[in-house]
Amino acid sequence: MSVRYPASFLVVLVTMAFSGLCSRSAGQVAPREAKQWVMPRTPDGHPDLQGNWTNKTITPFERAEGQGPVFSWDQVATLEGRADARVQRGAQASDPSRPPPRAGRSTGGYNNVYIDRGDRVAIVHGEPRSSLLTHPSDGRRPPFTHTGEQRIADYRAFRRQFGTYDNPENRPLGERCIMSFGSSAGPPMIPNSFYNNNYTIV
Repeated sequence: MSVRYPASFLVVLVTMAFSGLCSRSAGQVAPREAKQWVMPRTPDGHPDLQGNWTNKTITPFERAEGQGPVFSWDQVATLEGRADARVQRGAQASDPSRPPPRAGRSTGGYNNVYIDRGDRVAIVHGEPRSSLLTHPSDGRRPPFTHTGEQRIADYRAFRRQFGTYDNPENRPLGERCIMSFGSSAGPPMIPNSFYNNNYTIV
């Protein structure tokens, strides 16, 4: 007695067999060798830095006295753990029944939605650096020269001849939304431990 199979069953059987052959063939193809990354360059040969960047980090600008150039991994875990805990505290819901703040205190302006100070230590060549400043070798900012101190004094004397709000030009560029406020405006562009640490280079 002959056994008959419906046409649909034969179609499925042939399809499965063909798929198996294709899978085996695909598995036998040698993988392509990974291409070595090449730094993109501008037409004049300089490194092409176009793109979106951030320099937010909890690594301090200056190194603490007595601290070596590299954090231990235990120190990294402590610092990053504190940063994570701060974010978690800031994300907690506010108590609607809490009492009002004391007179003269800030009623609150920014919360975690607006703040992006960073939560990780900067890693360079696999090492967690203890400061962004690397020269001088102690990672600490040298004192101002006499010329530098005089320039600061001259600037402050110039500013004192104007009232705080006499002219819009007297207000900081960050307040006028012309540049970012603080150190992130640059040059050099240094993280300000608050926000606006993102850049688009075109």
